[in-house]
Amino acid sequence: MLGDPRTVRVTGDDTAAVFRRAEDVGPAPAGRASEAEPGGPSGPGGRPGGEPGKAAGRGPVREAYVWCNLTSGDGSRALWLLLLPFMVVNLAHWMRPAAPARPRTVRLYGLLVRLTALTLTVLLVAAACEVALDLVAWQCAGTQACAGRHSWLVFLTPGTPGAPAGSGGWWGAPGRRLAVAAAVPTALTALLWYLSHRTWNAYESQRPLPADSGAANAVCGRGDAVCGRAAAECGPDDAVCGPGDADSVPNGGGPRPGPDGRGPVAGGPGPGPDGRHPAAGGPGPQAPRFRPGVGESRPGTCDCEPSGAARSGPGTHDPEPDIPEPDIDECRPAADAHGSALARPGFWYGRRLVARLRAAHTAAGLLTVAGAVATPAVRFDRRSGGPAVLDVLGLLLTAALLAWAVAVVVVVCRRGRSENRLDQRLDRYLVRSLPLGALALLLLGLVYAGWSRPGWHTTGRLPGDPAFGGLMLAQGVLVVALGAVAGDLYRRRPDPRAGMRGLGGPAVALLACALGGVMSGGVAQRVADWLDGTRALLAGPPVLLTWQASAIPAVAVILLVVAALLAVRTARLARVERARVRDEHPGEPEDPSRTRAIAHARAMAALTDRMPLVVTVLAAATLLLGSLALAGALATGETPEGAAHRTHHAVRAVAETSQALGSWLVGLGFVLFVTWGRRAYKDASARRTIGILWDVGTFWPRAAHPFAPPCYAERAVPDLTWRMATWTRRSGGRLVLSGHSQGTVLAAAAAWQLPPSVRARVALLTYGSPLERLYGRWFPAHFGPPALAALHHDIACWRNLYRRTDPIGGPVRVPGDQTPDVDHEPLPDPRAYGRTARHPLPAPILGHSDYQSDPAFARERAALLARLSPDLPGQRPDTG
Repeated sequence: MLGDPRTVRVTGDDTAAVFRRAEDVGPAPAGRASEAEPGGPSGPGGRPGGEPGKAAGRGPVREAYVWCNLTSGDGSRALWLLLLPFMVVNLAHWMRPAAPARPRTVRLYGLLVRLTALTLTVLLVAAACEVALDLVAWQCAGTQACAGRHSWLVFLTPGTPGAPAGSGGWWGAPGRRLAVAAAVPTALTALLWYLSHRTWNAYESQRPLPADSGAANAVCGRGDAVCGRAAAECGPDDAVCGPGDADSVPNGGGPRPGPDGRGPVAGGPGPGPDGRHPAAGGPGPQAPRFRPGVGESRPGTCDCEPSGAARSGPGTHDPEPDIPEPDIDECRPAADAHGSALARPGFWYGRRLVARLRAAHTAAGLLTVAGAVATPAVRFDRRSGGPAVLDVLGLLLTAALLAWAVAVVVVVCRRGRSENRLDQRLDRYLVRSLPLGALALLLLGLVYAGWSRPGWHTTGRLPGDPAFGGLMLAQGVLVVALGAVAGDLYRRRPDPRAGMRGLGGPAVALLACALGGVMSGGVAQRVADWLDGTRALLAGPPVLLTWQASAIPAVAVILLVVAALLAVRTARLARVERARVRDEHPGEPEDPSRTRAIAHARAMAALTDRMPLVVTVLAAATLLLGSLALAGALATGETPEGAAHRTHHAVRAVAETSQALGSWLVGLGFVLFVTWGRRAYKDASARRTIGILWDVGTFWPRAAHPFAPPCYAERAVPDLTWRMATWTRRSGGRLVLSGHSQGTVLAAAAAWQLPPSVRARVALLTYGSPLERLYGRWFPAHFGPPALAALHHDIACWRNLYRRTDPIGGPVRVPGDQTPDVDHEPLPDPRAYGRTARHPLPAPILGHSDYQSDPAFARERAALLARLSPDLPGQRPDTG
């Protein structure tokens, strides 16, 4: 990224850090600017992309923020594959349509997503119970022929007359076998809790830049190291209140303020007779006033500001009167009603919600295990003539489990995210008592199930098979309700660019449920085949899982049809692009193969814009076939092959083929899943590939599911904002924040979090950016047109580069530009059509990579530096 092997880490750790070239380390010469570039896990040629830096003193000082270890670090990242359904359902929370002035509907949307996420946790633990408790402990260990094929199950085998000593005994009772097998789903739940807790401390516990660090306060903060109030409040003649005059670091570092409450300029003299602080080489010129976005209040102000707030006049520096500051929760909605929630001070710090959800989901997992263990014993004790004491204890245990499950649901429903302020409080009693209470009930359930019950034998499947049907039905109802809420939100403010007309969130939630069902069914099918390959000894997994697997071939056929239609459309578009390519290079000898390659690259890049169609078809097919599978399983109680046994031979052939092919596809997917995870655990390059796949999914905080992979942006965004704020305050210089691909999303998020005094010194350069093409369409509430327009007006200046051959990046289409356009005209790709004196060899088609090699990159970067408020004070020497 820096174009030099001699790099030095300026700040940060082994997980994420800022680097400079060795020759750029040290005090910066006065007048030099800086460019910060957030880098991702990959770039052209498998290396982070970047332009070779210029020699020291002859260009801007370049810094590289490297965050690849946040998504592809040690071997534990391989475990994240288990969390894929959780990550997908967490995305649904952020994909809601934009709907200002509809807070109740928005809260209902988040509630439905959180409940859907809770069902996924129960589904995963129930799948583990199905494998360990039903297939292994109940069916195989209870069958002499199956247990005889697996010697490790001998101690769980019930004793039989004439059997050799040690072949059965105390652990052979059904309840005790279940108690032993319950260790597997319990360990899985504990592992999920541990991963969530560990990753929060490692990645997401970084606090964002405090709101009182120089902006976003309605009343000027007392004790500010420079002028004691936000830059936006400076009067036209208040030259010292320029954004670059602050020297104090937001965490309290830097020089201490002088007697008048103002800090001295680093490396410069103290205040003059008029009370002003000169910058290096003299007093700084007038600071530019901040430009509020469309429909926004000025940052640093709000509609509920106290009417008695005193303002210092030009040239005066009296301390602010002791006026209570307004609650930022009341002020913030007026500021970002037409912008993005990413500008809220607590957006990247949701400690309280994650802790509550972690406790609730952990308790739900433990309760699922307790229910799976206790239900067979309760049903056996309910028979006529059974022990009355055990019957009563079973009823009490069932009531306690239900009551605790209701408490879990209430905790999930009661509170969502608090983004208007840092959510630093922690409900310690709730966070501890909820999972501990569930653990206590689980232990009681194990003791209850392990009690001696003469005459209790295992036959067929484990009682409680309808639980999977109930889960699937609940997920379907929640998804349909989520679609109704999303449709209502979309109708309030339609956005033609929004994916699937605002129904992207419900579709993704449905796909997460389907993915969880396929993974559960795949594991159960493979374990059943391993225990009893002939399927003659065991009843096998629940019927519903077999029906779900049988629907996979139909979904595959539908996707193949969609792929064929897209291929035809792409071929037609490529023919149209050939004519355009020829028109773009008049006078040059035509090369048909070269024309076809360029046109094909453009047509393939356009496939990204067809993804809403693919997701729509896939979601509709999943909903329809899933409903048919649920109805078939509940109506017949048999597998598809058994249900079609007495039907027409054509129907029977389709059912048998679908069941066999579905089982094979599920098995293949399970093998590939395990192989990929094993390779990712051992191979760093495979982890980087998985890290790229996580870029979008783990960018968002864990707002719906606490067991989703960690949000790297909750570490990266504070890193960037702290670095930019401290550097600009200390040096007073200008800064270009450039980003490629996912780095542009991080750059935008960091820019939203900056105080106005820093924004005035920061320009944004994006290239290969998915801000509008992907994030704007799929996350309209946070990256829609109003949000991007607000970002354009908040930041000092912004320029975006893209190519027609780029399948990811594209124009940002900022609406209502009154300043120079954000989007540069499409960069030519390749740089030369044929062989020229400057390109004697064929120029490559770059697509999404190597934007820095284009001359437009250096030209636009220099233009941004020139546009960055030329009347700002010159940069002071960076004293380190």
